[in-house]
Amino acid sequence: LFKSTPTSSLNLQPRIGGDMALLRGMAKAVLERSASDPRALDREFIDRYTTGFAEYRALCEATPWEEIERQSGLGREDILKAAQVYGEADRSIVSWCLGVTQHEHGVDTVREIVNLLLLRGNLGREGAGPSPVRGHSNVQGNRTCGIDHRPGDAFLDRLAEACGITPPREHGLDTVGTIEAMRRGEVKVFVAMGGNFAMAAPDTPVTFEALRSCDLTVQVSTKLNRSHLVHGRRALILPCLGRTEKDHQRKGVQSTSVEDSMSMVHLSVGMKRPASPHLLSEPAIVAGMARAALPKSGTPWHWYVEDYDRIRDTMAKALDGFEDFNRRVRLPLGFRIRQPARELVFLTPSGRAEFSAAALPDVVPEAGTLALGTMRS
Repeated sequence: LFKSTPTSSLNLQPRIGGDMALLRGMAKAVLERSASDPRALDREFIDRYTTGFAEYRALCEATPWEEIERQSGLGREDILKAAQVYGEADRSIVSWCLGVTQHEHGVDTVREIVNLLLLRGNLGREGAGPSPVRGHSNVQGNRTCGIDHRPGDAFLDRLAEACGITPPREHGLDTVGTIEAMRRGEVKVFVAMGGNFAMAAPDTPVTFEALRSCDLTVQVSTKLNRSHLVHGRRALILPCLGRTEKDHQRKGVQSTSVEDSMSMVHLSVGMKRPASPHLLSEPAIVAGMARAALPKSGTPWHWYVEDYDRIRDTMAKALDGFEDFNRRVRLPLGFRIRQPARELVFLTPSGRAEFSAAALPDVVPEAGTLALGTMRS
Protein backbone atom coordinates (compact mmCIF):
# COMPACT_ATOMS: atom_id res chain seq x y z
CA LEU A 1 0.00 0.00 0.00
CA PHE A 2 3.09 2.25 0.21
CA LYS A 3 2.02 3.69 3.54
CA SER A 4 2.49 2.89 7.19
CA THR A 5 -0.22 2.11 9.71
CA PRO A 6 0.40 3.34 13.26
CA THR A 7 -0.26 0.45 15.63
CA SER A 8 1.05 1.78 18.91
CA SER A 9 2.00 4.95 20.75
CA LEU A 10 4.36 3.44 23.33
CA ASN A 11 6.80 0.60 22.78
CA LEU A 12 8.56 -0.99 25.77
CA GLN A 13 11.05 -3.84 25.63
CA PRO A 14 11.16 -5.63 28.98
CA ARG A 15 13.88 -8.03 29.95
CA ILE A 16 13.29 -11.63 28.79
CA GLY A 17 10.94 -12.99 31.42
CA GLY A 18 10.39 -9.49 32.82
CA ASP A 19 6.79 -9.14 31.60
CA MET A 20 5.37 -9.98 35.02
CA ALA A 21 7.45 -7.26 36.68
CA LEU A 22 6.22 -4.74 34.11
CA LEU A 23 2.61 -5.73 34.82
CA ARG A 24 3.21 -5.61 38.59
CA GLY A 25 4.65 -2.12 38.17
CA MET A 26 1.62 -0.97 36.17
CA ALA A 27 -0.69 -2.36 38.84
CA LYS A 28 1.36 -0.67 41.57
CA ALA A 29 1.08 2.64 39.71
CA VAL A 30 -2.70 2.27 39.31
CA LEU A 31 -3.04 1.55 43.03
CA GLU A 32 -0.85 4.53 43.96
CA ARG A 33 -2.94 6.78 41.73
CA SER A 34 -6.12 5.59 43.48
CA ALA A 35 -5.02 7.43 46.63
CA SER A 36 -5.78 10.75 44.92
CA ASP A 37 -8.08 9.70 42.05
CA PRO A 38 -11.24 7.76 42.98
CA ARG A 39 -11.70 6.77 39.32
CA ALA A 40 -8.38 4.90 39.16
CA LEU A 41 -10.01 1.71 40.50
CA ASP A 42 -13.42 0.23 39.75
CA ARG A 43 -14.31 -0.32 43.39
CA GLU A 44 -17.84 -1.45 42.65
CA PHE A 45 -16.56 -4.20 40.33
CA ILE A 46 -13.84 -5.24 42.78
CA ASP A 47 -16.26 -5.46 45.72
CA ARG A 48 -18.99 -7.25 43.79
CA TYR A 49 -17.09 -9.73 41.64
CA THR A 50 -13.61 -10.35 43.09
CA THR A 51 -11.83 -11.74 46.10
CA GLY A 52 -8.25 -11.37 47.33
CA PHE A 53 -7.95 -7.66 46.51
CA ALA A 54 -6.60 -6.62 49.91
CA GLU A 55 -3.84 -9.25 49.76
CA TYR A 56 -2.90 -8.23 46.22
CA ARG A 57 -2.83 -4.54 47.12
CA ALA A 58 -0.54 -5.28 50.07
CA LEU A 59 1.73 -7.34 47.80
CA CYS A 60 2.04 -4.48 45.28
CA GLU A 61 2.75 -1.97 48.03
CA ALA A 62 5.43 -4.27 49.47
CA THR A 63 7.17 -4.68 46.10
CA PRO A 64 9.73 -1.85 45.84
CA TRP A 65 10.08 0.08 42.60
CA GLU A 66 13.77 -0.74 42.55
CA GLU A 67 13.00 -4.47 42.31
CA ILE A 68 10.34 -3.90 39.64
CA GLU A 69 12.86 -1.90 37.59
CA ARG A 70 15.58 -4.54 38.06
CA GLN A 71 13.38 -7.47 37.10
CA SER A 72 11.59 -5.76 34.21
CA GLY A 73 14.70 -4.12 32.79
CA LEU A 74 12.67 -0.91 32.39
CA GLY A 75 12.81 2.45 34.11
CA ARG A 76 10.07 3.56 36.47
CA GLU A 77 9.25 6.48 34.20
CA ASP A 78 8.43 4.17 31.27
CA ILE A 79 6.31 1.88 33.43
CA LEU A 80 4.36 4.89 34.69
CA LYS A 81 3.73 5.94 31.07
CA ALA A 82 2.23 2.52 30.34
CA ALA A 83 0.15 2.69 33.51
CA GLN A 84 -1.14 6.12 32.50
CA VAL A 85 -2.25 4.81 29.10
CA TYR A 86 -4.06 1.98 30.86
CA GLY A 87 -5.53 4.18 33.58
CA GLU A 88 -6.97 6.69 31.11
CA ALA A 89 -8.54 4.07 28.83
CA ASP A 90 -12.26 3.52 29.16
CA ARG A 91 -11.85 -0.13 28.14
CA SER A 92 -8.71 -2.24 27.77
CA ILE A 93 -7.74 -5.50 26.10
CA VAL A 94 -4.46 -7.17 27.02
CA SER A 95 -3.10 -9.55 24.38
CA TRP A 96 -0.16 -11.91 24.62
CA CYS A 97 1.48 -14.71 22.65
CA LEU A 98 3.88 -17.61 23.23
CA GLY A 99 6.51 -15.35 24.79
CA VAL A 100 4.33 -15.27 27.89
CA THR A 101 2.43 -18.53 27.61
CA GLN A 102 5.45 -20.82 27.23
CA HIS A 103 7.74 -19.06 29.68
CA GLU A 104 8.82 -20.72 32.91
CA HIS A 105 6.73 -18.19 34.86
CA GLY A 106 3.99 -18.01 32.24
CA VAL A 107 1.07 -19.06 34.46
CA ASP A 108 1.78 -16.40 37.10
CA THR A 109 2.32 -13.80 34.37
CA VAL A 110 -1.08 -14.53 32.82
CA ARG A 111 -2.60 -14.27 36.31
CA GLU A 112 -0.88 -10.90 36.69
CA ILE A 113 -2.49 -9.77 33.43
CA VAL A 114 -5.86 -10.70 34.90
CA ASN A 115 -4.99 -8.89 38.14
CA LEU A 116 -4.32 -5.70 36.18
CA LEU A 117 -7.59 -6.04 34.25
CA LEU A 118 -9.61 -6.67 37.42
CA LEU A 119 -8.40 -3.45 39.02
CA ARG A 120 -10.40 -1.41 36.51
CA GLY A 121 -13.26 -3.81 35.86
CA ASN A 122 -12.00 -4.76 32.42
CA LEU A 123 -13.79 -8.07 32.33
CA GLY A 124 -17.27 -9.08 31.24
CA ARG A 125 -17.95 -6.12 28.97
CA GLU A 126 -17.43 -5.37 25.30
CA GLY A 127 -14.03 -4.16 24.22
CA ALA A 128 -12.28 -5.38 27.35
CA GLY A 129 -10.61 -8.46 28.72
CA PRO A 130 -7.69 -10.88 28.34
CA SER A 131 -6.93 -12.02 24.78
CA PRO A 132 -4.37 -14.80 24.26
CA VAL A 133 -3.30 -15.02 20.62
CA ARG A 134 -2.86 -18.61 19.50
CA GLY A 135 -1.86 -18.37 15.85
CA HIS A 136 -3.25 -21.61 14.43
CA SER A 137 -7.01 -21.80 14.13
CA ASN A 138 -7.29 -25.16 15.89
CA VAL A 139 -4.79 -24.88 18.73
CA GLN A 140 -7.68 -23.68 20.87
CA GLY A 141 -10.24 -25.85 19.06
CA ASN A 142 -8.40 -29.08 19.81
CA ARG A 143 -8.40 -28.38 23.54
CA THR A 144 -12.07 -27.38 23.47
CA CYS A 145 -12.87 -30.72 21.86
CA GLY A 146 -11.05 -32.80 24.45
CA ILE A 147 -7.40 -33.02 23.34
CA ASP A 148 -6.11 -33.13 26.90
CA HIS A 149 -3.74 -35.56 28.60
CA ARG A 150 -5.78 -35.18 31.81
CA PRO A 151 -9.46 -35.10 30.77
CA GLY A 152 -11.99 -34.74 33.56
CA ASP A 153 -14.58 -37.32 34.54
CA ALA A 154 -17.49 -35.15 33.41
CA PHE A 155 -16.11 -34.95 29.87
CA LEU A 156 -15.26 -38.67 29.77
CA ASP A 157 -18.76 -39.59 30.98
CA ARG A 158 -20.37 -37.59 28.18
CA LEU A 159 -17.92 -38.93 25.62
CA ALA A 160 -18.71 -42.50 26.69
CA GLU A 161 -22.45 -41.90 26.35
CA ALA A 162 -22.25 -40.04 23.03
CA CYS A 163 -19.88 -42.50 21.35
CA GLY A 164 -20.84 -45.77 23.02
CA ILE A 165 -17.30 -46.45 24.18
CA THR A 166 -15.44 -46.95 27.45
CA PRO A 167 -12.66 -44.35 27.42
CA PRO A 168 -9.54 -44.96 29.53
CA ARG A 169 -9.54 -43.06 32.81
CA GLU A 170 -5.82 -42.94 33.63
CA HIS A 171 -4.00 -39.76 32.72
CA GLY A 172 -1.87 -39.58 29.60
CA LEU A 173 1.37 -37.73 28.92
CA ASP A 174 2.04 -34.11 28.05
CA THR A 175 4.69 -33.15 25.50
CA VAL A 176 7.63 -33.34 27.91
CA GLY A 177 6.36 -36.60 29.41
CA THR A 178 5.96 -38.09 25.94
CA ILE A 179 9.54 -37.20 24.98
CA GLU A 180 10.85 -38.75 28.20
CA ALA A 181 8.76 -41.89 27.69
CA MET A 182 10.01 -42.27 24.10
CA ARG A 183 13.62 -42.04 25.31
CA ARG A 184 12.89 -44.77 27.89
CA GLY A 185 11.36 -46.98 25.19
CA GLU A 186 7.91 -46.89 26.79
CA VAL A 187 6.30 -45.05 23.84
CA LYS A 188 7.11 -46.99 20.69
CA VAL A 189 4.83 -45.39 18.09
CA PHE A 190 4.53 -41.66 17.44
CA VAL A 191 1.78 -40.31 15.17
CA ALA A 192 1.65 -36.60 14.35
CA MET A 193 -1.06 -34.74 12.47
CA GLY A 194 0.59 -31.63 11.07
CA GLY A 195 3.03 -29.58 13.11
CA ASN A 196 6.80 -29.85 13.33
CA PHE A 197 7.33 -31.72 16.59
CA ALA A 198 11.09 -32.21 16.21
CA MET A 199 11.67 -28.46 16.04
CA ALA A 200 8.80 -27.21 18.23
CA ALA A 201 9.99 -28.78 21.48
CA PRO A 202 12.62 -26.63 23.21
CA ASP A 203 15.46 -29.17 23.75
CA THR A 204 16.22 -30.15 20.14
CA PRO A 205 18.92 -32.85 20.70
CA VAL A 206 16.79 -34.60 23.34
CA THR A 207 13.70 -34.45 21.11
CA PHE A 208 15.66 -35.86 18.15
CA GLU A 209 16.92 -38.73 20.33
CA ALA A 210 13.37 -39.46 21.53
CA LEU A 211 11.91 -39.64 18.02
CA ARG A 212 14.77 -41.88 16.81
CA SER A 213 14.10 -44.25 19.72
CA CYS A 214 10.61 -45.08 18.39
CA ASP A 215 9.84 -48.26 16.45
CA LEU A 216 7.55 -46.29 14.14
CA THR A 217 6.92 -42.59 13.47
CA VAL A 218 4.05 -41.41 11.29
CA GLN A 219 3.60 -37.90 9.92
CA VAL A 220 0.22 -36.88 8.48
CA SER A 221 1.14 -33.71 6.62
CA THR A 222 0.37 -31.18 3.92
CA LYS A 223 4.03 -30.28 3.39
CA LEU A 224 7.47 -31.50 4.42
CA ASN A 225 9.38 -30.22 7.42
CA ARG A 226 12.32 -31.23 9.61
CA SER A 227 10.25 -33.75 11.60
CA HIS A 228 10.01 -35.93 8.48
CA LEU A 229 13.79 -36.36 8.55
CA VAL A 230 14.07 -37.16 12.27
CA HIS A 231 12.22 -40.43 12.59
CA GLY A 232 11.98 -43.84 14.17
CA ARG A 233 13.30 -47.19 12.94
CA ARG A 234 10.43 -47.25 10.48
CA ALA A 235 8.72 -44.11 9.21
CA LEU A 236 5.63 -43.20 7.23
CA ILE A 237 4.79 -39.89 5.61
CA LEU A 238 1.08 -39.70 4.81
CA PRO A 239 0.24 -36.68 2.64
CA CYS A 240 -3.26 -35.37 3.29
CA LEU A 241 -5.66 -32.80 1.93
CA GLY A 242 -5.06 -29.24 3.05
CA ARG A 243 -7.86 -27.06 4.38
CA THR A 244 -7.78 -24.99 1.17
CA GLU A 245 -8.47 -28.04 -1.02
CA LYS A 246 -11.86 -29.50 -1.92
CA ASP A 247 -12.68 -32.55 0.17
CA HIS A 248 -14.94 -34.87 -1.84
CA GLN A 249 -16.60 -37.66 0.14
CA ARG A 250 -19.58 -39.91 -0.62
CA LYS A 251 -22.09 -37.29 0.54
CA GLY A 252 -20.44 -34.48 -1.45
CA VAL A 253 -17.89 -31.77 -0.75
CA GLN A 254 -17.19 -31.60 2.98
CA SER A 255 -16.41 -28.71 5.33
CA THR A 256 -14.43 -28.68 8.54
CA SER A 257 -15.22 -26.62 11.63
CA VAL A 258 -12.52 -24.45 13.18
CA GLU A 259 -12.28 -22.29 16.31
CA ASP A 260 -10.34 -19.03 16.31
CA SER A 261 -8.57 -17.26 19.16
CA MET A 262 -11.76 -15.42 20.07
CA SER A 263 -13.67 -18.70 20.62
CA MET A 264 -15.66 -18.22 17.41
CA VAL A 265 -16.52 -21.48 15.62
CA HIS A 266 -17.17 -21.42 11.88
CA LEU A 267 -16.99 -23.64 8.81
CA SER A 268 -13.99 -23.82 6.49
CA VAL A 269 -14.59 -25.09 2.94
CA GLY A 270 -11.72 -25.80 0.54
CA MET A 271 -11.97 -24.17 -2.88
CA LYS A 272 -8.89 -25.48 -4.70
CA ARG A 273 -8.49 -28.68 -6.71
CA PRO A 274 -6.51 -31.22 -4.65
CA ALA A 275 -2.83 -31.51 -5.47
CA SER A 276 -3.37 -35.22 -6.19
CA PRO A 277 -6.48 -37.40 -6.67
CA HIS A 278 -4.91 -39.88 -4.25
CA LEU A 279 -4.85 -37.53 -1.24
CA LEU A 280 -7.04 -38.51 1.69
CA SER A 281 -8.48 -36.15 4.28
CA GLU A 282 -7.34 -36.24 7.90
CA PRO A 283 -10.68 -37.76 9.05
CA ALA A 284 -10.38 -40.44 6.35
CA ILE A 285 -6.81 -41.30 7.44
CA VAL A 286 -7.76 -41.52 11.13
CA ALA A 287 -10.83 -43.62 10.31
CA GLY A 288 -8.78 -45.91 8.09
CA MET A 289 -6.20 -46.44 10.82
CA ALA A 290 -8.98 -47.16 13.31
CA ARG A 291 -10.69 -49.71 11.09
CA ALA A 292 -7.38 -51.49 10.46
CA ALA A 293 -6.26 -51.47 14.09
CA LEU A 294 -9.69 -52.14 15.66
CA PRO A 295 -11.55 -54.52 13.33
CA LYS A 296 -14.18 -55.30 15.99
CA SER A 297 -14.86 -51.64 16.83
CA GLY A 298 -18.52 -50.71 17.02
CA THR A 299 -17.77 -47.12 15.98
CA PRO A 300 -19.09 -46.42 12.44
CA TRP A 301 -15.81 -45.01 11.15
CA HIS A 302 -16.65 -45.20 7.45
CA TRP A 303 -20.11 -43.70 8.04
CA TYR A 304 -18.52 -40.68 9.78
CA VAL A 305 -16.17 -40.05 6.85
CA GLU A 306 -19.05 -40.04 4.35
CA ASP A 307 -20.50 -36.89 5.91
CA TYR A 308 -18.67 -34.72 8.46
CA ASP A 309 -22.03 -33.40 9.72
CA ARG A 310 -22.36 -36.78 11.42
CA ILE A 311 -19.14 -36.13 13.32
CA ARG A 312 -20.47 -32.73 14.40
CA ASP A 313 -23.77 -34.30 15.52
CA THR A 314 -21.80 -36.57 17.84
CA MET A 315 -19.70 -33.66 19.07
CA ALA A 316 -22.93 -31.81 19.89
CA LYS A 317 -23.81 -34.61 22.31
CA ALA A 318 -20.38 -34.77 23.93
CA LEU A 319 -19.24 -31.14 24.24
CA ASP A 320 -20.57 -28.23 26.27
CA GLY A 321 -21.57 -25.29 24.11
CA PHE A 322 -21.95 -27.30 20.88
CA GLU A 323 -25.67 -27.92 21.06
CA ASP A 324 -27.37 -27.61 17.63
CA PHE A 325 -23.84 -27.58 16.19
CA ASN A 326 -24.58 -28.07 12.48
CA ARG A 327 -27.13 -25.27 12.27
CA ARG A 328 -25.20 -22.74 14.32
CA VAL A 329 -21.87 -23.33 12.57
CA ARG A 330 -23.56 -22.36 9.29
CA LEU A 331 -24.60 -18.92 10.53
CA PRO A 332 -22.83 -16.09 8.63
CA LEU A 333 -20.15 -15.63 11.31
CA GLY A 334 -20.54 -19.01 12.99
CA PHE A 335 -21.08 -18.91 16.76
CA ARG A 336 -19.16 -18.08 19.91
CA ILE A 337 -18.59 -20.76 22.52
CA ARG A 338 -19.95 -19.67 25.86
CA GLN A 339 -17.29 -18.23 28.16
CA PRO A 340 -18.67 -17.92 31.69
CA ALA A 341 -16.23 -15.12 32.65
CA ARG A 342 -17.63 -12.94 29.85
CA GLU A 343 -20.94 -13.17 31.70
CA LEU A 344 -19.24 -12.50 35.04
CA VAL A 345 -19.78 -16.09 36.08
CA PHE A 346 -16.57 -17.36 37.68
CA LEU A 347 -16.02 -21.12 38.01
CA THR A 348 -13.68 -20.78 40.98
CA PRO A 349 -13.95 -22.17 44.53
CA SER A 350 -15.09 -18.74 45.73
CA GLY A 351 -17.44 -18.12 42.81
CA ARG A 352 -15.59 -14.83 42.20
CA ALA A 353 -12.67 -13.62 40.12
CA GLU A 354 -9.66 -14.33 42.31
CA PHE A 355 -6.69 -11.96 42.53
CA SER A 356 -3.40 -13.85 42.40
CA ALA A 357 -0.70 -12.96 44.91
CA ALA A 358 2.29 -14.69 43.33
CA ALA A 359 5.77 -13.54 44.26
CA LEU A 360 7.82 -11.75 41.61
CA PRO A 361 10.28 -14.27 40.08
CA ASP A 362 13.96 -13.49 39.77
CA VAL A 363 14.68 -13.40 36.02
CA VAL A 364 17.92 -11.39 36.07
CA PRO A 365 20.73 -13.46 34.50
CA GLU A 366 23.90 -14.02 36.47
CA ALA A 367 26.71 -11.58 35.75
CA GLY A 368 28.48 -12.43 32.52
CA THR A 369 25.56 -14.52 31.23
CA LEU A 370 23.97 -13.79 27.86
CA ALA A 371 20.21 -14.25 27.49
CA LEU A 372 18.96 -15.38 24.10
CA GLY A 373 15.46 -14.52 22.92
CA THR A 374 13.99 -16.18 19.85
CA MET A 375 11.28 -14.70 17.62
CA ARG A 376 8.75 -16.43 15.41
CA SER A 377 8.22 -14.96 11.96
